[in-house]
Amino acid sequence: MLETAALLLALSVGTNATPAAPVDSQTAIVEQAQQFTEGFVPYEAPVIEPDPEPEPAEPSKPAETKPWVNPYGQTLGTCTTKFAASNTNRNTNIQLATKACNGYVIQPGATFSFNTVVGQRTKARGYKEAGVYVNGQTDTGVGGGICQVSSTLFNAALESNMTIVARRAHSLPVSYLPRGRDATVSWGGPEFKFKNPYDFPVMIGTYYNKGGSLTMAILGPADAKIAKHTIKVTQKNGVYTLTRTVNGKVNYTTTSKYN
Repeated sequence: MLETAALLLALSVGTNATPAAPVDSQTAIVEQAQQFTEGFVPYEAPVIEPDPEPEPAEPSKPAETKPWVNPYGQTLGTCTTKFAASNTNRNTNIQLATKACNGYVIQPGATFSFNTVVGQRTKARGYKEAGVYVNGQTDTGVGGGICQVSSTLFNAALESNMTIVARRAHSLPVSYLPRGRDATVSWGGPEFKFKNPYDFPVMIGTYYNKGGSLTMAILGPADAKIAKHTIKVTQKNGVYTLTRTVNGKVNYTTTSKYN
């Protein structure tokens, strides 16, 4: 590689170099000769031909783009939640759903659908039986625990000023987030969706720590400017209202009521 780089550098210098001007002594001789009497043939400096330009080097092939390289450099919004490391079935489900979201790019104006990206949770795809909420009751089901992924991503989307398209609260409070900040999902049922409102792509970055933490982030260009915002949850008569204010104006609200 070093020899190739040196060759390309040498070729680049040879291609862009300007032919050398005649040396000062030759110029002086010409000027003196021109001052002699009429009929005297002045001295002419020899013409120095430039070296022939080398043939251009073959262009190098562009490096392959890896799907999970962060080309952006800025975290627009992020959220981290905790889970019990001992619950292996539930943690397997969290890890599978997290992996499905990791590196997913949302183009300007495009909508992210959790169920579409993660896909159906089946045993054939590696999902396990774990605890779920069904109509205000606890139960078990294939894929139990993935709502922690959708809920953590919901909060990252909130922080990055994504346009929330679809979100529904659980029927019971969850242990990993405050009330009003969860987002339940199920195949053929509740869905979580958000839209990229910017004129540049964003990417979902995730970090699953088997020791008991999950981080979801929305990544963007290093020079992206995100409007200032605040997010708060209020409660009245058992109804939790989440409000996001951007640049002093409310641009998103959602309500949650738990059994």
